[in-house]
Parts: sequence; structure tokens; C-alpha cells
Amino acid sequence: MTRIPASTLVLVALVAAVAAFALTGSFLGSMPPIGFAWVSLVVVAVIDVILAVRIRSAISDGSVGQDRSQMHPVAIARSAALGQASAVLGAAMSGVGAGLTLFFLLRLGELAVARAELPAAIAVLVSGAVLLGAGLFLEWVCQTPPDDDDEVPGLAQPT
Repeated sequence: MTRIPASTLVLVALVAAVAAFALTGSFLGSMPPIGFAWVSLVVVAVIDVILAVRIRSAISDGSVGQDRSQMHPVAIARSAALGQASAVLGAAMSGVGAGLTLFFLLRLGELAVARAELPAAIAVLVSGAVLLGAGLFLEWVCQTPPDDDDEVPGLAQPT
């Protein structure tokens, strides 16, 4: 599994920010309040970090394998996929939070809802960034080391 490119995460965040900014103006009256929906992002980020610490510990202790007392390699691969998904979701929600924050900041004086929703929009931005970081950390912990055969100097590489 290859690592997720940073350019992909930046593009996801930018598209989400532009969409949130543009759509908020159109649907502001019919949108429900943001509330505490951002808490779920923090919960997933905490799960990602706990998984990353457990996997890092299992790898450093040499307890990765197929025995019942060991962490299974497939579980680590699934955790890497979770890390990538968390990173993409974190980038998207950071973008949404940035778009909402900018929209509400620009309209603080003219909309009463802007003052009420600004703290929640900032919370979405921050919790999305935390989830992005936790997802990237989990993905990084789950990466496999290069094969010893690939790095041996002096050996002819197959073509």
C-alpha cells in the first residue's frame, strides 16, 4: 500500500473549503446548526492514535505474526487503510471548517447566526486537522520497511 500523497490531501481540503463557503451562502437558512458534530472527529482521532501506539509497540517488540498472542499483519494493513481514510476525512473536514469559518468571519456584523456558529466552525476546522494528523501518524506507523534485497549495494537488480 502506498502512502497518500500530500497533494491529494491539499486538493481535498481546498475543494471542501470552496464548496462549504459557496454552499453556506445558498443554504444558510435551511442548514441545521453545527453543534457538537465535530466531537466524532476527535473520537476517531483518539482511536487512530491508540491504534498507532499499539501497533508501534507490537512492531518494536517483534510481536507481529500469526500467533494468537501476536498482532496479525492483516490487522496492521487494515489499520493503515483506516489511517488513510482518516487522513482524507480530516482533510475534507478541515476544508469544510475553513470554508465555514471564513464565511462566518466575513459576515460577523451582518448575520446574527455568524456569531453563534463561528465557534463551532472553528472547532470543525481544528478537529479536522487533528484527525488529519492522527490518520497520517497511523499510516506512517503501519508502513512496511523496505526489503533487505532491495537495498543491497553491488547486486544487480532484475529488470
